[in-house]
Amino acid sequence: MNPERVFQILTAIGLIVGGWLYGDYWKKSGATHSDLGESSSLRATNSELTLRIDTLEDELARVRAMLSEGPYPIPDDLIAWIEKDYNMVFLTPPHVRLASPAALRDAAETNLKLIHDNDRLEQENLAWELIGLIPAGQRLLGQMIMINSSVKGIFDLSKERILISEDFDPLSIPDRSVLARLLAQNLSFQNYPKKTWTNRDEWQAWQAIHTGSAAALSARFLRRNSASTDAPYQEPEPTRETLLNDLPPAIQGFSNFPFIDGANYSRFHYIDSRAAYAEMFKNPAKTSAEILHPNRPSAPHTTITFPRSPSPPLSTNCLGELGLRLWLEPFAGVMEAGPLSEEWRGDSYQITKQNEQTHLTWHIEMASEKAARSLHAEIHRSLLTPLRSVQPTRHIHVTQDGTRVTYQNTPKKP
Repeated sequence: MNPERVFQILTAIGLIVGGWLYGDYWKKSGATHSDLGESSSLRATNSELTLRIDTLEDELARVRAMLSEGPYPIPDDLIAWIEKDYNMVFLTPPHVRLASPAALRDAAETNLKLIHDNDRLEQENLAWELIGLIPAGQRLLGQMIMINSSVKGIFDLSKERILISEDFDPLSIPDRSVLARLLAQNLSFQNYPKKTWTNRDEWQAWQAIHTGSAAALSARFLRRNSASTDAPYQEPEPTRETLLNDLPPAIQGFSNFPFIDGANYSRFHYIDSRAAYAEMFKNPAKTSAEILHPNRPSAPHTTITFPRSPSPPLSTNCLGELGLRLWLEPFAGVMEAGPLSEEWRGDSYQITKQNEQTHLTWHIEMASEKAARSLHAEIHRSLLTPLRSVQPTRHIHVTQDGTRVTYQNTPKKP
């Protein structure tokens, strides 16, 4: 019998014995005992049951120790169902282990540094502050580690393995749905591996496909295994959702993008045909705009370049349609931000140092001159005043030239 099945049986026995002991204790303690013999018998019975509970707890501890030291067993039928759902096969057996909170945090940090390089997330932190996506004083790396590790499990990209938390409950359907999602991520990554991305927007699109498809599969797993379609929905990752609610809207939006928009994009292709679903992985979307509009023909994407400067830039990156929308929404509102951001056709920002002063320039290419004028007007109407108020030592200037809007943030002259 494999360790997972032993653990499940021991857990069930523990619940039954504990419940019986609790009920028996109160039943007997409520009665009136007229002689010492009966009282002594009750104490003996309780002592025996306490000993059994202690033995059971020791056995559970040994099973947990065994699982933490070796691969966590995965039911063959779950593997088979995921492979059939994806129409892919595992090239190597998935490697799953129980992990401590510290190990989950380490894996989350390793993933972030693999995706963004060691210094890029720090530069993004600065750029997002200067653009106004996040307030000053935010620690983007620390917040992203916290979000990505406060979960039931994580797929470690660098070691291509799955880590699940020590409190993972193999009897819980929501917990098992998380494991199904991680196995699906592992499966698609084995078949379509990638560890380098040109910019953030390309990575967001790639993540949306792989994580979003896994999230959609997880939802199918929940529907398939729920006892009733009317059963109350249980959030598989409640801790993560609670943490996100306390963070800036932009971080919430970027973090939820693969689980919401990515899952919708995946469902669009899954429903279309098996061929369309396979093609989604073979030739993945390169921009968040493609993910946001799966039924829209791909619009031309403008690549923006910057003139050569005497000193190399500190950072250059692209926020995509998703980043533009998340920038506009808190100030302009959802009704204004959505249609404006849909006219996005390319963007790029660059951070440079001049005389030890930080300068940021962000070019946004729009679909038409009319769309560029509308974006320029909306920025002046709803964004400039609040952005300038929280950056009093900076000069924020926005211009429009044809189809391009340029946002500049430079130090004020003394």
